[in-house]
Amino acid sequence: MSTRANPTVIGLFVLGAAVLLVAALLLWGGTGLFKTKLDYVLFFDTSVVGLNRGAPVTFQGVRVGEVTDIQVRWGTTLVAVYIALQPDALKGIPTLAVRDEIQRAVQSGLRAQLKTQSLVTGVLYIALIPEPDKPIVLRGLDPKTPELPTIPTDVEVWAQRIEKFADRIEALPLQQIVTATAETLEEARRILKSPETAHTLRNVDQLIADARQAVARLDALARDVDGQVSPLAAASQDTLKAAQAALAEIPCLVQDARQLIAKVDARAEPLLASVQSTSESARATLDQARSTLGGVDGTMGQTSPLGYDLAQLLRELREAARAVRSLADYLERMPDAAVYGVRRPAEGGQ
Repeated sequence: MSTRANPTVIGLFVLGAAVLLVAALLLWGGTGLFKTKLDYVLFFDTSVVGLNRGAPVTFQGVRVGEVTDIQVRWGTTLVAVYIALQPDALKGIPTLAVRDEIQRAVQSGLRAQLKTQSLVTGVLYIALIPEPDKPIVLRGLDPKTPELPTIPTDVEVWAQRIEKFADRIEALPLQQIVTATAETLEEARRILKSPETAHTLRNVDQLIADARQAVARLDALARDVDGQVSPLAAASQDTLKAAQAALAEIPCLVQDARQLIAKVDARAEPLLASVQSTSESARATLDQARSTLGGVDGTMGQTSPLGYDLAQLLRELREAARAVRSLADYLERMPDAAVYGVRRPAEGGQ
């Protein structure tokens, strides 16, 4: 006879299996019940219609958390939105240092902003975006939960701009502008219909016709001038080319002249030194002859034959000295005479 199964044992076995199944689902089923989450609060000074619990919180388009609660702060226009960030979604940051990193990111410009998921449905989500130019605004209405600063939505920004523009338009004296414009148009219509304006327009037509004739005359004159200037321009170009060729030869001519002057200087300096030496010797000889003749003249008379001969010799010596002095003066004036000889004037005074 077989033993009957105990219903209590079967019930405990089924209950245990169910508990294990639920635990496995909670732990590995992606519910996130045992995952670490970081709670933050956001305060928006605008309507949050379209934002629901469970709405995603994104950073650079990646979901990093979700909205956990939405509350109204009575007596104010602020709406408190509570979010839970998942540290597992922020790779590269230790779990214990996520709050510190988020705080540093806030100081560097991290801000929370409402975004629209779909223009058709109007569903909203929260985006964490870097906006370092926007100031940090914290309400401090929930000291128990860390707060992230928020910025207005794009729609709010454009609405503020439109309101400012409308205020400026409203501040303008539109009625006065319209009245002044109407008066200006009426005055312009009266001026255009006046006889003076018609006469002025006729004069303008005549002036335009005269200007056209003057332009035609100037065009013809310009063509004549062009026909006369073209040959002159061609001749000027030929002359300019010849002048450029002549200028190109000038450096060679200057170089040849420098070489010739250097040769003349090299030959003239020794010749001048020789002439000066000869002149000094002739002058010394003349002085010596004069002293000798002075002594002889004291002992001999001019009527004696010796005296006559001595006088004749003295005259010849004087002539020789004069000739040497003339030669020295000539060589000083014409240093190239020693090289090329004495230049005699041609017949007929040439």
